[in-house]
Amino acid sequence: MTGDLGVGIVGASISGGWAQESHIPAVLATPGVALRAVSTTRRATADASAEQFGARRAHTSATALATDTDVDLVTVAVKVTEHFESVTAAVAARKDVYCEWPLGVNTQQAKILRDHAVLAGVRHIIGLQSRQQPAVQLLRELVDGGRIGRVLAVHVLSVGMGHGAPVLARGKEWVADERNGLSALTVRTAHTLDAVQFAVGRLAGLSAKVGVATPKVAIEGENRWITKTAADQVAIEGALAGGATLSGLFVLGVHATGMPLMTVYGSEGTLEIVPDSPDGQIQMARLSLVETRSSGERSVLPAPEEPPGADGEPLAGPAASVRRMYRAIAAGTSDGDVPDFDDAVRLHELLDVIRRAAASGCWRGVV
Repeated sequence: MTGDLGVGIVGASISGGWAQESHIPAVLATPGVALRAVSTTRRATADASAEQFGARRAHTSATALATDTDVDLVTVAVKVTEHFESVTAAVAARKDVYCEWPLGVNTQQAKILRDHAVLAGVRHIIGLQSRQQPAVQLLRELVDGGRIGRVLAVHVLSVGMGHGAPVLARGKEWVADERNGLSALTVRTAHTLDAVQFAVGRLAGLSAKVGVATPKVAIEGENRWITKTAADQVAIEGALAGGATLSGLFVLGVHATGMPLMTVYGSEGTLEIVPDSPDGQIQMARLSLVETRSSGERSVLPAPEEPPGADGEPLAGPAASVRRMYRAIAAGTSDGDVPDFDDAVRLHELLDVIRRAAASGCWRGVV
């Protein structure tokens, strides 16, 4: 082995998916990081994926990949319902683990995985990539430095089609069930609120509405409808610990327009995070930070240049976001920029507060 960080990716398939879209190009484009192994559930797919992506080995289970001696870091990029088994395999093999968000289908699973990782003494990273977004990091720096004075209010928005479409693709039926951990609450709401708490301030309390606007969805190519229980709408009114108000809207099944994902209103100016595409999400879109001064002057603040991918072409938004995470992991960064399973558990617990607030119709404090 070389001195590179050897990565094994659970769920790296040529058939498509999040790993192929983001983790594979990110690893291949990150100096000091090497793709050592991949795993899928079928031998033929695993072998073909390893050949296409340039991995040394192909495996058909998370356990086999985790025990591969060439693998230093196990990346879990399968659907949420398989996170528990895959992370458990990595921890049992005493391997560092990078799991995509959400950590588990619920808070109980997340706590168990966190506790096992801590007990095993392995490094544990959760895929809350908004913290590695240059625009989010610059926003944090400017807010902390008093650029816009005292923060008075924050508005966040994340809307798009996603899994809220009235027709689900074959094989995606599982996303309609709230118990499987994928919804407007667990994805768009969670990633956005993590960015708020990272860059602006901690949530102190909130009220919320969580609902399902499209309770019946069709399965593509099949003459049947299924019931959807996964939330596709979330609305939040809250307050940050510093006294600023927070308002948020998160909706699936609609056509987005590219509106700012986060607007921070200060006593001396306003900062907006704007996506490069109508449906862009804060954790994976290319973002711009727009400043409006008290004089009315408006400008786009400069962002650092992104290095190209392995093929010399610019990386797509999701891959660029994930690459920043791998760069930080390889560099050994251990502050809040690289969130861990403790951060994951806290975010899972915040989602539980939102659920309780919505169910009761009452304001709930956030610990």
